[in-house]
Amino acid sequence: MESSFASLVANEDSTQVKVEGDRVRLTLRAKGIAALAALIVYSCILAAYVAHEREKMLHIVHAVEFVHEDVEKLIKVNTSLTHAIVALQDLLNADEFGPRWGDMLLDVASFQPALSGLRERHPETGPAISRFEASLTEINQRKTRSGLIALRDSEQELAAQIEKLENAAEGYGEQLSQQYAALNRFITLFVTGMNLFGLVAFGTGATWFFTRLAADVKRLEERSLAVAGGYRGAPMEITRNDELGRMMNAVNRMQRELGLRERQQELSRQQRFHQEKMAAVGSLASAVAHEVGNPINSISGIAQHTIDAIRTQHREDDRTLRENAELTLRQTERIAAIVRHLTDLTAPRSPNPELLDVNELVQTTCSFIRYDKRFRHIDLIIDAQRDLPAVRAVADHLTQVLMNLLINAADAIDGLESRRPTIRVSTRRADGEILLLVSDNGQGMDPAVLAHTFEENFTTKPAGKGRGIGLYLCKTLIEEIGGRIDLESTADQGTVARIHLPSEYAPHERGVT
Repeated sequence: MESSFASLVANEDSTQVKVEGDRVRLTLRAKGIAALAALIVYSCILAAYVAHEREKMLHIVHAVEFVHEDVEKLIKVNTSLTHAIVALQDLLNADEFGPRWGDMLLDVASFQPALSGLRERHPETGPAISRFEASLTEINQRKTRSGLIALRDSEQELAAQIEKLENAAEGYGEQLSQQYAALNRFITLFVTGMNLFGLVAFGTGATWFFTRLAADVKRLEERSLAVAGGYRGAPMEITRNDELGRMMNAVNRMQRELGLRERQQELSRQQRFHQEKMAAVGSLASAVAHEVGNPINSISGIAQHTIDAIRTQHREDDRTLRENAELTLRQTERIAAIVRHLTDLTAPRSPNPELLDVNELVQTTCSFIRYDKRFRHIDLIIDAQRDLPAVRAVADHLTQVLMNLLINAADAIDGLESRRPTIRVSTRRADGEILLLVSDNGQGMDPAVLAHTFEENFTTKPAGKGRGIGLYLCKTLIEEIGGRIDLESTADQGTVARIHLPSEYAPHERGVT
């Protein structure tokens, strides 16, 4: 069994991916690679998304750095501008401009170069810077108090605007910092959640896969043991498309092959049993014929001599003696006919197909089976059409089929009281075939039972009277010679079995009658 199973598995395709019709077969290795590829793709998508979000964080960091740099420059300009305003106010408070004029110009010169960069970064400071530069130009041309006041006012206006820019930049920097912190928390939670989801999904899928795999392996193991133990029922359902599915299919094929071989062995055993039984009966019949032949001949000769003597003497008182002698002669002829039928039916025949006269075979078989006690109260009628073509078949097989059908008909009639039990055996020529019909007026069968009659091991007989092999054997033997058999039955009316035999040739064509 192991070698048969291994050969069945070895015959399967060993490729990883196999297309059968519209179905794609994946091996376990291919499924593992697919699962790993799915995990890698999932990880790559997650990594790409995280990288995209981190790129956003990097932009925020650069923006924060730019804001901090801008705030530092604003503070530096604002500090220098504040010193210049204080120096200018001290100058306005002094009685004369001379000693402190140079200090004031130095303070202004300390932040004046930074104004061009401030104007580029913050164009909204352009008007204030222009007014400051105009006031400074006027002071340089004319040193008047009114010019100094105008310069101070322009410096204070510019300082106030720079302070607003500082506050706005610091607020924007705080906002960017909050965005950075929120995005960082989101990425952390998202990555944690997606990793957890991936682990749960992959773990659940792996658990489901291996649980199902273990269940299928156990089911395959149980079925293999059952098949080894003789199970021949319905095949195992194949629910997979991988190596395990092929093994399930191999077990089913092994079960079918074993069942077929067992059926063939059973059929062969039945045929051998029938042949051995008929051979034993034939041997017994030959011995009986040999033993009783001489006494029967002697009795028959004496009875015939007595009849002849009485007839020649014409004596009236010899009437009773003559009747007894005639009765003795008829009984001896009956015994001789029984022995002759038994010898003819059980005579050794060729195990190979040969040309047969169906009518002769029917007559011989029915004559023999009449002696069965089941047929004592049954009208067995033979309705044979003359001049039928010969058929090529194994004589023992056809005899066995006819005997099985006759015995089944007798069992179906058993206990019939509403009408006279009758079995009719007919032969007909129809559409190039020879029809052999066995009909009875017994119990019949309903459609549900009729649909299963030719199945192996199906029987409606009680335990001990049938094994369900008879009709299955009949169907097998008839199909071996290219024929077919079918049943027609009606409950409480009877059954007709039709055997369709291929005709070898027509009598008028070859001169065979």
